[in-house]
Amino acid sequence: TDVNGAPEEMTDGGGNIVWEAGYQVWGNLTHEKETRPVQQNLRFQGQYLDRETGLHYNLYRFYDPDIGKFISGDPISLRGGINLYAYAPNPLSWIDPLGLTGEWVNPKDINFSQRTISPHDYAEIMRNGGWDWDRSPLRVIDIDGQLVSYDNRRLDAALEAGLDKVKVIRIDPNAPHPDSSTGKTWLQKFRERFRDRRNIKAGGIVPDKGLNSRPERTSRGCK
Repeated sequence: TDVNGAPEEMTDGGGNIVWEAGYQVWGNLTHEKETRPVQQNLRFQGQYLDRETGLHYNLYRFYDPDIGKFISGDPISLRGGINLYAYAPNPLSWIDPLGLTGEWVNPKDINFSQRTISPHDYAEIMRNGGWDWDRSPLRVIDIDGQLVSYDNRRLDAALEAGLDKVKVIRIDPNAPHPDSSTGKTWLQKFRERFRDRRNIKAGGIVPDKGLNSRPERTSRGCK
């Protein structure tokens, strides 16, 4: 790979090179060579080439290597900088595998999307500084100015541990949910959760802006 993690060579099981390529600064190919019919579509870290459009799929956004920018605005808005379409100030040293940049907020400013949660031991890990926020941040959406978390056990643990800030990723409500096989958006999945039968049984459908009270822990609670 090059310094940004873009693959430059691919080999077969015998160690023979079957594909090689070179890149311009912003990820466009200078050349691509195959010694047999194969396709290698990995590009910058976290990116996958769509050969029909020439765009790089970056999970939450598409990146255009011809212009070195994303084709849609940053879902975290101005918190990522004044240029909503920029990839990074320096593509050789800055990476953004998910097409997002995290931010730190007070967990007291985030609402829950569930009335119940299953038991967990996250709080002790967070209290001891062992939680990896880069790997497991809170996924939130902004509903009329109110942040609502999809990861309720993590939010509950942060409050129990007395943390004054947690790392969050602001999700585009209209982006497709990665676990949906029918193309449902994040907002649709949030609304499904609001109307989960366990929430209804525990007190009713969760309001659109979520709940600011901590959920009840129960063995049959939502995860």
